[in-house]
Amino acid sequence: MTHKTDLINGPIDSSLRLFSVPLAFSFLVNMVYSLIDRFYASRLGDTAIAAIGSSDQVSFFLFTMGSGLAVGTGIIVSRRFGEGAISEANTIATQGVVGITCVALLVTAIVYALMPHIPGLMNMPGDVAVHALAYMGTLYLGFAANLVSFQIFTIVRSTGNSVFPMVVLISTTILNAAIAPFLIFGFGPFPRMELAGAGLATAIAQICGASFAVWSVTAGKVTIRLSLRNYRPDFTLLKSVARLGLPSAIQMLAVSVNRGIIFVIVGGFGTSVTAAYTLGLNLDMMVFMSVFAIGVAVEVATGQNLGAGKPERVAAFHTSAMKQTTTLMLTLGLLVWLFGEWFARLYTHTPETVTEVLRYQRSTSLGYAAFAIGLVTVRSISGAGAAYTSMLVTVGSLLFMQLPLCYVLSHQAGLGSKGVWMGLVMGNFIFAGIALVVHRKGSWRSARV
Repeated sequence: MTHKTDLINGPIDSSLRLFSVPLAFSFLVNMVYSLIDRFYASRLGDTAIAAIGSSDQVSFFLFTMGSGLAVGTGIIVSRRFGEGAISEANTIATQGVVGITCVALLVTAIVYALMPHIPGLMNMPGDVAVHALAYMGTLYLGFAANLVSFQIFTIVRSTGNSVFPMVVLISTTILNAAIAPFLIFGFGPFPRMELAGAGLATAIAQICGASFAVWSVTAGKVTIRLSLRNYRPDFTLLKSVARLGLPSAIQMLAVSVNRGIIFVIVGGFGTSVTAAYTLGLNLDMMVFMSVFAIGVAVEVATGQNLGAGKPERVAAFHTSAMKQTTTLMLTLGLLVWLFGEWFARLYTHTPETVTEVLRYQRSTSLGYAAFAIGLVTVRSISGAGAAYTSMLVTVGSLLFMQLPLCYVLSHQAGLGSKGVWMGLVMGNFIFAGIALVVHRKGSWRSARV
């Protein structure tokens, strides 16, 4: 699990793929967490599917509240690793893990205090709200563990090791898949908990994964090694981490708010449309796993190569990433267009829901390549430490371009749910265009880390 990809001296195209493939598989495996719950929950009806989909948006929103430290820590660690300052990288990593543990526990306390009000804020239908509260009530027992794991995985990836997170995620996903049916359906001596059981199974797996990850980084099993024995909080360092991480958290928050508001919009069209958006969004996320992976690879490569004094490789990694993701997204978009119905019927046989899923897929797949170009471009910018620039591009595109388009087309133009799907596609093209314009200006390269 100490394998590293040489992003500083290795060939551009193959290094990008070598780092990205385990990372994409990690993201895909992580996505399976939700798909496992959806697969079993689909046996409980469309209401259960909609409840998990709505709850996942809440989870993503909460996750962004505590993720800034992780992202900021990763940016600094990658730069120090490129400079060869391994001891300093270890110190930064230790500060980051302890800091995010405190944040995670605070966020967990807040979410349980506010949980009864969440369904109303999200405009959930009454039947969906009941199931969502049951699911979230057990799911968030593992929230702190999940956030700590995210921090550790981000740090380890910043050194060029994308294999370790993959191994841990595969193990925890297998554990989740194994225990979920017992808790959901009450097999053997276990009580039938339905969606509460799905949430509990995920929480147990997350806690086990975090425990192993913490042991690995304190026992010297990966390149980064935490030193907790003489730990003292370094508030100056944590401030620097937060300065870089806060914009990244705001970006993720913007994505979460965007999706949450879209759930509110589609919620007005009924349970079938809400379920369709849930299923369609999950297929999109599976498709985008490779894009997210290449984006992280570009971010890490940017940090390491700027630290090593090789800015020409930064541009080469960005160009390679755009070419590879565009080709991949055009291919996957065609497959979604042709075979999306098969995916929908895995989870529902309700004719209205299947029809709406197909309408969603055949609209949004047209914007896959544009989204990929936009994402790898802002990752290149943020990897240089220009986190605020990356944030402005993402927030501006999602909240002030895509979201208004979805509302205007669905309500003002009278297109209904079809207008929402069209707005999503148009927003992706706007995102890519703005990102490329900002990237070509080049001022982001001089950011201080």
